Amino acid sequence: MIKKETVIINQLSEDRAELVSYCRFMNNKGVGWEKIHKEKSKGLDSLASGKHVLVINDTTEINYEAHRSYLSTNDKDLGPVGNNIDIGFFCHPGLVVDASNGVALGFSYLKLWNRLWDKESKNARNYKNQEIEEKESFRWIECGQKSKEILKSAKQITIVADRESDIYEEFYSVPDERTNVIIRSRGDRKLADTDKTLYETISAKAVQETYQLHICKTGKRKARDTEIEVKYGKALLRKPKNRKISSDIPDSREVHWVEAKEKPEFVPVGEEAIHWVLLTTHKVDNLIDAFQIISWYKLRWQIELLFSTMKSKGINAEASELEQGKALKAMCSLALHVSLKINQLRQLRNDTTGISAEITFTKKQIALLKILTKQYERKTEKQNNPYQYATIAWAAWTIARLGGWKGYVCESPPGNKTFKWGLDRFYSMYEGFELNKKMCA
Repeated sequence: MIKKETVIINQLSEDRAELVSYCRFMNNKGVGWEKIHKEKSKGLDSLASGKHVLVINDTTEINYEAHRSYLSTNDKDLGPVGNNIDIGFFCHPGLVVDASNGVALGFSYLKLWNRLWDKESKNARNYKNQEIEEKESFRWIECGQKSKEILKSAKQITIVADRESDIYEEFYSVPDERTNVIIRSRGDRKLADTDKTLYETISAKAVQETYQLHICKTGKRKARDTEIEVKYGKALLRKPKNRKISSDIPDSREVHWVEAKEKPEFVPVGEEAIHWVLLTTHKVDNLIDAFQIISWYKLRWQIELLFSTMKSKGINAEASELEQGKALKAMCSLALHVSLKINQLRQLRNDTTGISAEITFTKKQIALLKILTKQYERKTEKQNNPYQYATIAWAAWTIARLGGWKGYVCESPPGNKTFKWGLDRFYSMYEGFELNKKMCA
């Protein structure tokens, strides 16, 4: 999948025999997305051992409407996605990131699920009176709970999530002596110790610091230099009374909050200002703490980048022409882990902390990389691989050279396409490398 940069079975296969083999593998009753995820995540706890790690989780839809003619609405593994019309399923991973340097290590959680075509509306289901465990939104809480089980050796865990994860129960169900949460507020909340709401309390507080920020161009924003105002404080959240919540959960929960808000004079006409209200169980007693919470939350972009690599700007997971939902989910699980490999190379291309290349490559593949590195190195220091042997940055340098990058610091750094081209060449060489060893033996 890495080599061919696609999930389309016809493009992955060299001949019909290989095509049939791929299809049988994906449809095998013993091969499900859960087993693939479990196998690919082995060793994650070792990588996280003794570290403070962030578990960044979010949801994306996998939309197969373009291939609807291949699929059946009777397939129990497929259903309506975001617009309630298109066919597909949903993907919710927990991406583990080293809090000290922002390095993505793997996945502590993965949930793939689909809705039913005849699912009743929220009103018909009396949604507000359902237990949280019965709702789709329970995935946010489950991600934190399951991640704690997987990351047993981590020194500290912080669950990071966007607005959809702003669920009262999560502030009680997930945090413990080594686990905290950072959740972006979805909406105003009533407080237990004052008549003011959370947002009224924040609004009444004076700005405590301002910092400058350069915003890069995105599909939603223009590139600009701006200023962000920062506030922080504490609040005692009141247990919501408009829906069913277990009586075991207390009536209030103290959290710390951090607000990061763009000054309006810097916001272009037609764009929304940056405005985050972050709720956390971490203590925020000063500006250093506040900036740390903002810094950790900003690493959420990594999961957005992962989804982009998995879909439109990388593996193209939604282009698969498999005809069974079970097989499509298995392919999605593989595509997610492949996309992580591509992102790791790009993210760690300049890493100097000594992270091992074994998070991406096998020992045999590292042996081939060593041979290839020597071929690309030249007499001058500027043309030599500057990184420590067998680190991921050392491997990324060689893969980028295979992808066409010239190795000079003055050049633009290698990106996704360069690493994909480099991986394509590398895996072709590795096949020959292994074949040669078998022939010589």
